[in-house]
Amino acid sequence: GEGGEVYAKLADIAEKLGDNVARKNYLEEGFSKNPESQSILVGLINYYLSSKEDTTRLFELLDQAKKNDPKNASLYYVEGNIHNQLGNGDKAVEAYNKCAEIDPNYEHGYIGLGLYYYNLAVDLQEKASQEVDDAKYMALLGEFETALKACIEPFEKAFEITKTPDTKVGVAEYLKNACYRFRTTSAEYQEKYDKYAAASAQ
Repeated sequence: GEGGEVYAKLADIAEKLGDNVARKNYLEEGFSKNPESQSILVGLINYYLSSKEDTTRLFELLDQAKKNDPKNASLYYVEGNIHNQLGNGDKAVEAYNKCAEIDPNYEHGYIGLGLYYYNLAVDLQEKASQEVDDAKYMALLGEFETALKACIEPFEKAFEITKTPDTKVGVAEYLKNACYRFRTTSAEYQEKYDKYAAASAQ
Protein backbone atom coordinates (compact mmCIF):
# COMPACT_ATOMS: atom_id res chain seq x y z
CA GLY A 1 0.00 0.00 0.00
CA GLU A 2 1.02 3.62 -0.55
CA GLY A 3 3.25 4.57 2.36
CA GLY A 4 2.02 1.56 4.33
CA GLU A 5 -1.52 2.90 4.72
CA VAL A 6 -3.10 -0.39 3.60
CA TYR A 7 -1.31 -2.27 6.37
CA ALA A 8 -2.36 0.33 8.94
CA LYS A 9 -6.00 0.08 7.81
CA LEU A 10 -5.92 -3.74 7.84
CA ALA A 11 -4.54 -3.59 11.38
CA ASP A 12 -7.38 -1.25 12.38
CA ILE A 13 -9.92 -3.70 10.97
CA ALA A 14 -8.28 -6.60 12.81
CA GLU A 15 -8.38 -4.61 16.05
CA LYS A 16 -12.10 -3.90 15.62
CA LEU A 17 -12.65 -7.62 15.04
CA GLY A 18 -10.73 -8.41 18.23
CA ASP A 19 -7.98 -10.25 16.35
CA ASN A 20 -4.81 -8.91 17.97
CA VAL A 21 -2.61 -11.54 16.36
CA ALA A 22 -3.58 -10.38 12.88
CA ARG A 23 -3.32 -6.75 14.01
CA LYS A 24 0.24 -7.28 15.17
CA ASN A 25 1.20 -9.23 12.05
CA TYR A 26 -0.15 -6.56 9.70
CA LEU A 27 1.70 -3.83 11.58
CA GLU A 28 5.00 -5.69 11.69
CA GLU A 29 4.84 -6.62 8.02
CA GLY A 30 3.91 -3.05 7.13
CA PHE A 31 6.74 -1.67 9.25
CA SER A 32 9.28 -3.97 7.58
CA LYS A 33 8.26 -2.57 4.19
CA ASN A 34 7.48 1.02 5.19
CA PRO A 35 9.47 1.86 8.36
CA GLU A 36 8.93 5.58 7.82
CA SER A 37 5.12 5.29 7.92
CA GLN A 38 3.75 7.29 10.85
CA SER A 39 0.44 5.40 10.69
CA ILE A 40 2.18 2.08 11.17
CA LEU A 41 4.52 3.49 13.80
CA VAL A 42 1.62 4.86 15.85
CA GLY A 43 -0.21 1.55 15.39
CA LEU A 44 2.80 -0.42 16.65
CA ILE A 45 3.33 1.85 19.64
CA ASN A 46 -0.35 1.65 20.56
CA TYR A 47 -0.32 -2.12 20.12
CA TYR A 48 2.68 -2.70 22.38
CA LEU A 49 1.46 -0.23 24.98
CA SER A 50 -2.09 -1.63 25.09
CA SER A 51 -1.02 -5.29 24.95
CA LYS A 52 1.57 -4.79 27.72
CA GLU A 53 4.02 -6.74 25.60
CA ASP A 54 7.74 -6.05 25.84
CA THR A 55 8.48 -3.00 23.68
CA THR A 56 11.90 -4.53 22.97
CA ARG A 57 10.29 -5.94 19.84
CA LEU A 58 9.67 -2.41 18.56
CA PHE A 59 13.37 -1.64 18.75
CA GLU A 60 14.32 -4.99 17.21
CA LEU A 61 12.22 -4.10 14.18
CA LEU A 62 13.78 -0.66 14.02
CA ASP A 63 17.33 -1.98 14.41
CA GLN A 64 16.75 -4.35 11.52
CA ALA A 65 15.51 -1.48 9.39
CA LYS A 66 18.62 0.56 10.29
CA LYS A 67 20.89 -2.33 9.34
CA ASN A 68 19.18 -2.54 5.97
CA ASP A 69 19.46 1.22 5.40
CA PRO A 70 22.09 2.72 7.75
CA LYS A 71 22.14 6.12 6.04
CA ASN A 72 18.41 6.67 6.35
CA ALA A 73 18.03 9.57 8.82
CA SER A 74 14.26 9.09 8.98
CA LEU A 75 14.73 5.80 10.86
CA TYR A 76 16.43 7.67 13.70
CA TYR A 77 13.59 10.17 13.64
CA VAL A 78 11.18 7.26 14.07
CA GLU A 79 13.34 5.91 16.89
CA GLY A 80 13.26 9.31 18.57
CA ASN A 81 9.47 9.42 18.29
CA ILE A 82 9.15 5.98 19.86
CA HIS A 83 11.40 6.89 22.79
CA ASN A 84 9.49 10.15 23.16
CA GLN A 85 6.16 8.30 23.30
CA LEU A 86 7.58 5.86 25.85
CA GLY A 87 8.93 8.66 28.05
CA ASN A 88 12.61 7.99 27.35
CA GLY A 89 13.64 11.62 26.93
CA ASP A 90 17.43 11.22 26.85
CA LYS A 91 17.25 8.47 24.25
CA ALA A 92 14.80 10.51 22.17
CA VAL A 93 17.22 13.45 22.14
CA GLU A 94 20.08 11.12 21.18
CA ALA A 95 18.11 9.71 18.25
CA TYR A 96 17.01 13.13 16.98
CA ASN A 97 20.61 14.35 17.14
CA LYS A 98 21.69 11.28 15.17
CA CYS A 99 19.44 12.46 12.32
CA ALA A 100 21.54 15.61 11.91
CA GLU A 101 24.73 13.58 12.10
CA ILE A 102 23.60 11.38 9.22
CA ASP A 103 21.95 14.11 7.15
CA PRO A 104 22.36 17.74 8.26
CA ASN A 105 19.61 18.75 5.81
CA TYR A 106 16.99 16.38 7.22
CA GLU A 107 14.53 18.84 8.76
CA HIS A 108 12.41 16.37 10.71
CA GLY A 109 15.20 15.50 13.14
CA TYR A 110 15.48 19.16 14.11
CA ILE A 111 11.69 19.44 14.36
CA GLY A 112 11.51 16.35 16.55
CA LEU A 113 14.17 17.76 18.86
CA GLY A 114 12.51 21.17 18.99
CA LEU A 115 9.13 19.64 19.78
CA TYR A 116 10.64 17.49 22.52
CA TYR A 117 12.06 20.51 24.33
CA TYR A 118 9.02 22.70 23.64
CA ASN A 119 6.60 20.11 25.04
CA LEU A 120 8.91 19.54 28.00
CA ALA A 121 8.78 23.29 28.67
CA VAL A 122 4.97 23.26 28.52
CA ASP A 123 4.85 20.39 31.03
CA LEU A 124 7.27 22.16 33.37
CA GLN A 125 5.27 25.39 33.14
CA GLU A 126 2.12 23.49 34.09
CA LYS A 127 3.87 21.89 37.08
CA ALA A 128 5.21 25.28 38.17
CA SER A 129 1.73 26.82 37.99
CA GLN A 130 0.46 24.20 40.45
CA GLU A 131 3.42 24.43 42.86
CA VAL A 132 2.73 26.28 46.13
CA ASP A 133 6.25 26.05 47.56
CA ASP A 134 8.21 29.14 46.45
CA ALA A 135 11.59 27.40 46.26
CA LYS A 136 10.20 24.50 44.22
CA TYR A 137 8.29 26.95 42.03
CA MET A 138 11.46 28.89 41.21
CA ALA A 139 13.35 25.67 40.48
CA LEU A 140 10.64 24.52 38.08
CA LEU A 141 10.57 27.96 36.47
CA GLY A 142 14.31 27.71 35.84
CA GLU A 143 13.90 24.26 34.28
CA PHE A 144 11.04 25.59 32.16
CA GLU A 145 13.15 28.44 30.77
CA THR A 146 16.09 26.12 30.09
CA ALA A 147 13.88 23.72 28.14
CA LEU A 148 12.20 26.56 26.23
CA LYS A 149 15.55 28.03 25.21
CA ALA A 150 16.74 24.58 24.14
CA CYS A 151 13.95 24.29 21.55
CA ILE A 152 14.97 27.46 19.73
CA GLU A 153 18.18 26.30 18.03
CA PRO A 154 16.76 23.11 16.44
CA PHE A 155 13.58 24.90 15.39
CA GLU A 156 15.67 27.66 13.80
CA LYS A 157 17.67 25.08 11.88
CA ALA A 158 14.45 23.46 10.63
CA PHE A 159 13.06 26.88 9.68
CA GLU A 160 16.23 27.61 7.72
CA ILE A 161 16.37 24.39 5.70
CA THR A 162 12.73 23.43 5.09
CA LYS A 163 11.35 23.93 1.60
CA THR A 164 7.76 23.28 2.66
CA PRO A 165 5.78 26.51 3.24
CA ASP A 166 3.35 24.98 5.76
CA THR A 167 6.22 23.50 7.75
CA LYS A 168 8.00 26.84 7.78
CA VAL A 169 4.90 28.60 9.10
CA GLY A 170 4.33 25.91 11.75
CA VAL A 171 7.93 26.04 12.97
CA ALA A 172 7.79 29.85 13.01
CA GLU A 173 4.76 29.67 15.31
CA TYR A 174 6.71 27.61 17.84
CA LEU A 175 9.68 29.97 17.57
CA LYS A 176 7.45 33.01 18.02
CA ASN A 177 5.97 31.52 21.20
CA ALA A 178 9.38 30.54 22.59
CA CYS A 179 11.07 33.85 21.83
CA TYR A 180 8.13 35.80 23.25
CA ARG A 181 9.13 34.61 26.71
CA PHE A 182 12.61 36.10 26.40
CA ARG A 183 11.98 39.15 24.22
CA THR A 184 12.45 41.60 27.12
CA THR A 185 15.78 40.07 28.15
CA SER A 186 17.76 41.09 25.07
CA ALA A 187 17.50 42.80 21.68
CA GLU A 188 18.44 39.49 20.06
CA TYR A 189 15.34 37.73 21.35
CA GLN A 190 13.17 40.71 20.42
CA GLU A 191 14.49 40.53 16.86
CA LYS A 192 13.87 36.79 16.74
CA TYR A 193 10.36 37.27 18.05
CA ASP A 194 9.59 39.94 15.43
CA LYS A 195 11.03 37.76 12.66
CA TYR A 196 9.09 34.63 13.53
CA ALA A 197 5.89 36.46 14.39
CA ALA A 198 5.94 37.88 10.86
CA ALA A 199 6.75 34.49 9.34
CA SER A 200 4.00 32.68 11.24
CA ALA A 201 1.43 35.19 10.04
CA GLN A 202 2.06 34.42 6.37
